[in-house]
Amino acid sequence: MGPARPVICIYVHALVATGVVRNARLIAADLAAQGHEVQLLTALPGGEGVPGIVHHALLPHARGSRLREKMDAALALRRYLRRARPAILISAGNHGHGTAWAGSRGVSGLKRVYRISNDVMRVIPGAPSGGLKRWGRTAMARLVAADAAHLVLVSPTLADTPAFAKAGRTGRLSVIANGIDAAASRTHVGDSAPHDWLGGPVPVILAIGRLAPQKNFGTLLRAFALLRRARAARLVILGESRDDARARLMTQAHQLGIGDDLALPGTVANVFPWLARCDAFVLPSWWEGSANVLLEALAVDAACVASVSAGNAAQLLDEGRHGLLVDPSDAQAMANAMARQIDPLTRIRPGDRIDRFGMDSVSAGWSRLVDQLLTR
Repeated sequence: MGPARPVICIYVHALVATGVVRNARLIAADLAAQGHEVQLLTALPGGEGVPGIVHHALLPHARGSRLREKMDAALALRRYLRRARPAILISAGNHGHGTAWAGSRGVSGLKRVYRISNDVMRVIPGAPSGGLKRWGRTAMARLVAADAAHLVLVSPTLADTPAFAKAGRTGRLSVIANGIDAAASRTHVGDSAPHDWLGGPVPVILAIGRLAPQKNFGTLLRAFALLRRARAARLVILGESRDDARARLMTQAHQLGIGDDLALPGTVANVFPWLARCDAFVLPSWWEGSANVLLEALAVDAACVASVSAGNAAQLLDEGRHGLLVDPSDAQAMANAMARQIDPLTRIRPGDRIDRFGMDSVSAGWSRLVDQLLTR
């Protein structure tokens, strides 16, 4: 019997339907396919894991608050890391970095990789600043940058973050952009529409994301109300609401007179039947890292409208050649772009643009990094 293979642990808070989790699954499956011993670690139990990969939940159930969950998960993570002794811990998204940082204190021989999945600075005119939360994000960015064996940025737009400058100068920073297996994605489209509105005579605009200020759905509703003055249309927003965000959006919609044309079905496990059948997809976010859902929209040739400040949206849409880019603060410009994209005579589809963002470069990037860390 030969020596045991080094273990690579990948951490996310919970296996829920988010872009970070979908990417964590892809990274885990790819590293396992390359012959590495991979484990998925989460704070909370449940969710869809990866076949053949161990999933270990640190906590038996949810706590009363997200802060309490993170504190308890950090303590449980430390106990687990000291017992399991993995070689590498990959924190797959920004929301998990605090837990990964705190939980790995005092664990010798562990190489920590932080995947920066979202913009930390968020200096977009008109965007919510976050106040104290922004200070906390900046402080956390400095901590993880100093602690990291390596930082992985999902978009080159994130490299301007001052906290990451030293990591860049010392060779501890790489850009591994998100990718997607477009052919595999199309197999999930299915044969039936998941909502009665899809495929009907009235055009349907689709947006996907957490019902959070970052996603800028308030501006989207104002833009949709402007569009509705000129023509019939419907809007569907898929995503979870962690507080009263859903109720606030519905209140705003009714005040704008568009309540009957808005649907908020919540989170869905498979977005592809929705994306393939909508008349246009819109990403109005104030900021992103690299929006996975935009890649998913490109994979099924959905006509896209995206905020110019939504991470690498401009790169993905080739500066507007394969979809329309708008100022996220300009509701009228967003309305005009959506009107153009739901009109069969004027819409711009992405065509084969997705072929430039396959999984080969993602796989190669993570393979190089892991091999480099294991041989140090």
